[in-house]
Amino acid sequence: MSMRTYSFFVIIFCLVITFGSSIPGNSIPELYIFGMDKLLHVLEYFIFGYLLVNSVSDKTQYPVYLSFVLGICFALIDETYQLTVIGRSSSSFDVIADAIGLTLAIISNHKFSKIIG
Repeated sequence: MSMRTYSFFVIIFCLVITFGSSIPGNSIPELYIFGMDKLLHVLEYFIFGYLLVNSVSDKTQYPVYLSFVLGICFALIDETYQLTVIGRSSSSFDVIADAIGLTLAIISNHKFSKIIG
């Protein structure tokens, strides 16, 4: 896939994350499995991190660092945005789960590209 295509998917995925964050708190179904929310954050930001690192890999000498910084910035903005949504709150644990997902995506992408390339 081209860098332009990855960049397009990064934008779409940011919109999907923002849409999910816009759902009022009382409309979100209760999750009875402890940690399911954090697992969803890790998975969500794993996908986001994969798209992000591939979209910036030809734009900088440091795609890993840029991807991580951009991903964390978006996670912080998203958590701050959730404070404005009725029934939602912000959580530093969500940002930590997001950082874990980003890190796993960047490491996986780096290892996978070494195997193929």
